[in-house]
Amino acid sequence: MKKTFALSLLIISSTILTAQVNIKKCLTTPLVQQELLSNPDYVEGRAKSMAENIAWLADNHTEKSTINIPVVIHIVHRTQDNIGSNTNISNLQIEDALRILNEDYSKTNPEFPNPPRNTFLNYAGNPDLKFCLATSDPSGNYTNGITRTSTTKLSFDADTESNDMKRNSSLGKDGWDPSKYLNIWICNLSNSGGGMTLGYSYLPGLPSWNAWKDGLVVDFQYFGTVGGASSSSDGRTATHEIGHYLGLNHTFCEETDNQGNPICCDNDNDNWGGYVDDTPATEDIYWWAVTSTTNNNTCNDISYPNIFTTDVLDMDENYMSYASTTWMFSADQVNVIDATLNGYRSSLKNSNVSMNCNGSIGVGINNYQLENLSIYPNPTLGLVNIKSKEKINTISISNILGKQIFFTEDFSANTIDLSSFDNGVYFINISTDKGVHIEKLILSK
Repeated sequence: MKKTFALSLLIISSTILTAQVNIKKCLTTPLVQQELLSNPDYVEGRAKSMAENIAWLADNHTEKSTINIPVVIHIVHRTQDNIGSNTNISNLQIEDALRILNEDYSKTNPEFPNPPRNTFLNYAGNPDLKFCLATSDPSGNYTNGITRTSTTKLSFDADTESNDMKRNSSLGKDGWDPSKYLNIWICNLSNSGGGMTLGYSYLPGLPSWNAWKDGLVVDFQYFGTVGGASSSSDGRTATHEIGHYLGLNHTFCEETDNQGNPICCDNDNDNWGGYVDDTPATEDIYWWAVTSTTNNNTCNDISYPNIFTTDVLDMDENYMSYASTTWMFSADQVNVIDATLNGYRSSLKNSNVSMNCNGSIGVGINNYQLENLSIYPNPTLGLVNIKSKEKINTISISNILGKQIFFTEDFSANTIDLSSFDNGVYFINISTDKGVHIEKLILSK
């Protein structure tokens, strides 16, 4: 049964690959199809992920509380670009991108409660997710959730180097444990085959031996809407790609007839698509804005198994379409997201990584407040005294860029000497059996 399903998936994959190869806005479909055709373990992983989702949904589970997702953003920038310049995007642009993500995934985006058209207002769902910058790295050290890596590459070719930005060895940046962090790589994308790729992500199911590919890639001009963002960016490329990362397919049909002409299909209402039956069947792609007068209707919906009893317009305002204005997920898409976070990506949902969920880049949020802790003087001339009734396991100190400058597992002296370091802001990370405390420390000699 499992092998038959995997073979069927592979056949479907090959068909979709032929239809999708020239579509460049989002590279997810051809990327996933190539992986399925070359990696049998991914075929099995996709099948397992979808089976888990179907089982979870069949039991009528619902998610009852907000899920916080720990995020690390890897800026892979050209060597000559200083922070806030070109490919080395500013913290302000990152904050703007996170704001948009968190609005879109909580149904608090400005289009609601009165979107440009109300055709599908009653079908709009709320994923209730919050994307939070990680405040501890894989080694337990403080981080602001951002890494910045210079590269001599002027751009990464999405057609031939789609994963190169994800590894130090290919002039990119190694990702963090994908079972605990959502890795987002921001870089300059190009396309040797023509067109323009804004972003992409793998669908759930990558096997452990190549899980380093997991996460999403977004061109630096399409992450957020301020700073170095393109004037055409709505900031929702990440919204779309995380939809894929959490198990969603495009809403438009990705198949063609024998002559290569677009046809009608319900792209996401089957095993491959996760059984999303509240998005209408759609032929090909609608690229333009959706307004109160948009009446695009490419397929007769009563010809397809779905929840619609009459023919309805295309849901071009869906985040998983290619329209230039989008503003909603459907209720069934939310169900797929929830199922994925309780199945294949359950370790991400249950990650023990400490997070900063306040939307700004800074010190972050302490995940544990140590009682009777004294760190003094602060500001300090160099010597720092630390007293705690809790046994201290480790102490590390990092600078404002997240680089560790001090670490000890033996703190019997109760004093740290920072006088050899430059004046500035540092972060002290104190670990005990009860948790980790992070505090800002100012050195002013």
